[in-house]
Amino acid sequence: MINARQLEVLSTVIEVGTTARAAELLSVSQPAISNMIRHTEDLVGFALFRREHGRLVPTREALHIAQEAQHLFMQQKRVDNIINELRGGTIGRLSIVATPSIGHGILPRVLADFMRSRPRLNLSIELGSVDEIIRRLVSGRADLALSITQPRHSALSVRQIGEGRLMCVCPADHELALSSRIAVTDLNHVRHISYASTTPLGQAVDAVFSAQGLERRYFCEVRHTATALEMVRSGLGVALVDSFALLGPGDPGVVVRPTTPVLPMEMYAVTSNLFPTSNLAIQFQDFMAGALKDGAEQLAN
Repeated sequence: MINARQLEVLSTVIEVGTTARAAELLSVSQPAISNMIRHTEDLVGFALFRREHGRLVPTREALHIAQEAQHLFMQQKRVDNIINELRGGTIGRLSIVATPSIGHGILPRVLADFMRSRPRLNLSIELGSVDEIIRRLVSGRADLALSITQPRHSALSVRQIGEGRLMCVCPADHELALSSRIAVTDLNHVRHISYASTTPLGQAVDAVFSAQGLERRYFCEVRHTATALEMVRSGLGVALVDSFALLGPGDPGVVVRPTTPVLPMEMYAVTSNLFPTSNLAIQFQDFMAGALKDGAEQLAN
């Protein structure tokens, strides 16, 4: 059986006509090339070259073998290119599961930037709760998760990739839009869209009210900040929304104000310990972290 190295030597000698030149191109000694040719002829059972005027002239059989070998070399080159692209993160498949506020907000914009240099990348995007994130990562159905709530599971690795905070959003013509900063407890005096006390967001807001001996009141309960933001855009009331959902182009119909006290938030990148983390997933984590840092600076300004 002829191996790839023997085919490479055969094709090179056919191309340049001498073992000396082939040895130079392949960075080996001339005797090594001659020995390889003789060994290959022994394997195939017939001559591959004849000498004419100091040059090696390939036989018809050698030319036929070399021609077929070109397909192998092209395929090998294609495989090498794919490996290099995978190493560089320019092709492949990236499966992401994210909480809705991230999936409806910053994720599409960051993915658009990420894919400008990776047009051949295939994506799979799912939105779900923290429980759904855990299920998909543990089962291997997702490479990476993005969440504003830290999932807790022994099979998961969690990395903080961004810092944010809850911001007060209200329609542009709302009375609160006249204030430069909104006290969280003042939301009890307006039509307030908020989150159940059983959710992490609801508990964080409840803590502010409890510290002042108050009970939080709201007229509409939603599960996700993305839903709250859309309701504010529709003029239904005022809400506290994570700053990650507010990154990017502003909305002229909505006013964003910082709160007193500040309610900090984090975004987490989550991967499974049960499966190797793909190079693409690692690259996108870093890319998202950079985008969050840039976006936070713009929002602060």
